[in-house]
Amino acid sequence: MKEPTPEQCTNREKVFDKGGRHGFAIWYPQMGGYHGRAVAVFDKTWTEYENSTAGGCVDVYVWHNGDFPFHEGEKPAIIHHCDPQQFIEFGKDLKEINDAGKVIGKEA
Repeated sequence: MKEPTPEQCTNREKVFDKGGRHGFAIWYPQMGGYHGRAVAVFDKTWTEYENSTAGGCVDVYVWHNGDFPFHEGEKPAIIHHCDPQQFIEFGKDLKEINDAGKVIGKEA
């Protein structure tokens, strides 16, 4: 898997297509103040049902530009994800906790 360019990540360009797997360049979220270029390789389309998702999974190949949270090692790091809705809900939960003033040092 070849590391995508910043332009490919910004444009979510298709960069891989083999054996029914399709890879798209994408930016990986910041962690530890760093971000990474990534390729998300889908095996099939997800289908959403009421409160859950079923279908394919995605392997995300991440070329992180910092040491944290991916420590020294082989690049790219490969992370397997199953349900994108869980990440949407996780982000919403983090925002709700922050916005409710529950964070130490933040006035309500």
